[in-house]
Order: sequence, then C-alpha cells, then structure tokens
Amino acid sequence: MERAGRPISRGAVVRGLEAALIGGVGIPPTLLMEHAAHGVADAIVAWWGPRPPPATRILCGPGNNGGDGYGVARHLHLRGWPVACLPVFAPASAECRVMHRIAEELGLVGTIHAPGLVVDAIFGTGQRAPIDLPELPSSTAPVVALDVPTGIDADTGRRLGEGPRPAFVVTIGRLKPCLFLGAAPFALVDIGLEWRAGPAEACLVDARPWMPDLPDDANKWRRGHVSVRAGTAEKTGAAVLACLGALRGGAGLVTLQIERAAWGRLPELPPEVMVAEPADAPRGAVLVLGPGLGRSADDEVRRLWRDFGGPAVFDADGLRALDGRPSAHPRVITPHAGEAAHLLREDWRTLEADRLATAARLAPMATTIYKGACPIVTGTPLAVLTGGTAALGVGGSGDLLSGIVGGLLANHAGGRGEGPWRREECDAVALAAAWLHQEAARGLAPGALVTEIGARIPGARSAGH
Repeated sequence: MERAGRPISRGAVVRGLEAALIGGVGIPPTLLMEHAAHGVADAIVAWWGPRPPPATRILCGPGNNGGDGYGVARHLHLRGWPVACLPVFAPASAECRVMHRIAEELGLVGTIHAPGLVVDAIFGTGQRAPIDLPELPSSTAPVVALDVPTGIDADTGRRLGEGPRPAFVVTIGRLKPCLFLGAAPFALVDIGLEWRAGPAEACLVDARPWMPDLPDDANKWRRGHVSVRAGTAEKTGAAVLACLGALRGGAGLVTLQIERAAWGRLPELPPEVMVAEPADAPRGAVLVLGPGLGRSADDEVRRLWRDFGGPAVFDADGLRALDGRPSAHPRVITPHAGEAAHLLREDWRTLEADRLATAARLAPMATTIYKGACPIVTGTPLAVLTGGTAALGVGGSGDLLSGIVGGLLANHAGGRGEGPWRREECDAVALAAAWLHQEAARGLAPGALVTEIGARIPGARSAGH
C-alpha cells in the first residue's frame, strides 16, 4: 500500500531545495539555470513536434524566470530555431543579468514580428501579490509558460492578474499545485532537486495504484457484502448508480436498503442487487450511505456515523447531516466543494482557492476523496490524480464513485482478517477507487452515460494487473 508518485511542492519548498543545491552542495546558480534551460528547450521541441521550427518570441522578466528564458533562447537557437528575447522588465537578479548578457552577445535580444510561438518567462514561483504588466505585443500564437504561468499563484492557482494564457507549461524542479487547476498540459524538467529532498506535501499519481487483491477462487462472501442506504421514492437514480458502483467495484453481494414506497420505481436496478427496507443495522459488512437520501434521514445518518462498526462511505446527503467530527470507526467521505464547505463551515470559493490545504483540513475527520477535475485523496503524502474528463461532470458520477469505494472496501475487508482497520488501509482503498473512477471515463466524450462509465470499471481494474 505504499503511496508513490511524482512530488508536488509549493514555491517556497522548491526555492529551498534549489538553495540547498546551491549553498549546500556548491552548484553555481548559473549552472543550475543552464541545466534547467537545456531541459526546457528539449521539452518545447518535443511538444512542438515535427513541424518546422516557429519564429519564437521569449518574454523575459527581471528575475530567475527571465534568466531561464534567456537560456532557453540560446538552446533553441542552437537547435536551429529563429528566436528573439523581449525584456518585459530589465534584468535585475545576478543570474538573469548573466544570461541576458550572453543572449545579447549572441544577438538573441530583439524583436520578432508575427511569431509562431511565444514563451512566457516573465515571473515564476514568487508571484503572490496582484501583478500589473506593461502592455505586451499582441499575438495569436500559442504560448508556452516557463515554470509557472505569469499571473498565477504557483501554490494555489489563484489568478493574480492578466498574463499570457498557456497552451503548454514546462515546470522546473518539481510539480506545483497550480498545474492541477488549469486546463493546460504540462511537462516537468528535472534539475536534481530530489538529492536529499524531504517528503513532499503531495504527489501526482499517474500510474495504477495498489488495488485490493482477489484470488481466482474468491466467492461472493470473500468479495464482500455492501449495504447501500440511499435514495427515496423521488430519487431512485442515485441509489441505482451507487449500487452499480458497488457491483462494478467488485462487491460479491449488494443490498439496497430503501423505503418500500420506492421499490416499484427501481426498473434500472441491476438484477444482482437485493432490496430491503431500512433497518437499525445495515445488512452488509460495508456501508455506502447518502446518495439521493434526502434530509429526513439526518438522525439515522448521524447514528450510523457514530455507531456502525464496519467501514463506511458517506457522500451527498450523508455528508450534509454531519458536523465535521470524526468517527471512531473506518470512514471514507467523498465531498465536492459545496459539501466540503458545509463540513468546514467556510465558503466554497475559499476552499477551492487552495485545494491541497482543504484536503488536509478534511483529513482529521476521515479518509477523504476531495472531488474535482484533479481529485485529491488524503494520506501521506496527499495524492493528486489527473486525467479528468468532462464526461464525469454529470449528475450521478459521484454516486457511482461512492459505490466503487464501497465495493473495494468490501474486497479488502474480505481478505484482511480480523483486527482494527488502520487509517492507511482506508486511504489506499480510496485512492484505488478514485483512480478507477477516472480511468473508466478516460477518453469518453461528454454525453457518455454514467452507466457506460460503470461498465468500463472492470476493464480499468484488470489493465496492467
């Protein structure tokens, strides 16, 4: 269950790692900048592909981001690219002045009219306060941002001012949180920061994580029994999708516990699902609670959060009834920003402004999948997933996810034996479920049905197994 991935760090951490290489190891800062510039040029050339090299304008700022830009200009020039640097601000840092002087000696500081590509090397990770740029030459050319797009807070993705909107970002040293809030693809240039680097706050999980193991002879009891307490007579769809998620997540048995008045309104319920009326105790060893449940069951929700001894997943209306206090039993919550705002008693816009910090604040309550285009899953370190698709942006997608978590919890429960659950077990199952949810939707266009996403889950689970 070891959590692995590419580290994600805030700007101050990256600057500290760079300082450790410079001051602790003795690498000259201009040598580090040269290494970064070479890697960025390689990434830009690879992203551009086999097309003829474009006339490239590089917008350079006053600090080390600008210095990187002057260095990138030289490396692109050596590859035969027509390139010119435009100093948006006069070079100010010592390293930037060195790189500017070299670029000037090589005739790489000047003007390119009608560029085919623009590189944004104005400001880097130090952006915090609102910025005011001078008027930049107009261009319709695609933009590559160097390290961090200008006008964006590296730590949160918050917009600080207008800047060129990137089509591609080449970040340096470590991935930054802002990369997971924009739509632009990105690449990472390694400059050796992992030498004696400490643990990261978060990591990017871009490969198949640990999955609960099921032997070939696993029967329905070994695969586990999930109770889904969801839906009302008016909201049966959420219950159906949560049950589908539990089945597709691998549960051997699924029981939907719903008021008898709704039984005749479940035509799409998978035939494998048993139906029962709500009772004091869920029938299964694992509970999924909340999708479409409404608020009339709030007392029941709070009682089950407090007293149900097995692992449980709380979502949707199951979260609205809670007050943010933890349970003594294994719990997974799957809030979106609005539900997180209820649990933390804070405006959702404030929470979305720093998603890593929000996930960390939810972690003491329970294992958390903080939903979004790039979901964040609690654990050490926090796990960030990419590969989101607009196909998941539809009602019922979260209900499917809560069921997947329940199914995987049941699989793991059936094979782990007795004894108290460790928090890292819930964290690992939640990460597996969030990854399966996204992987099953990968490549689907908006308009795909949630049931179609659900049908792809077993294939996603078996891939690379």
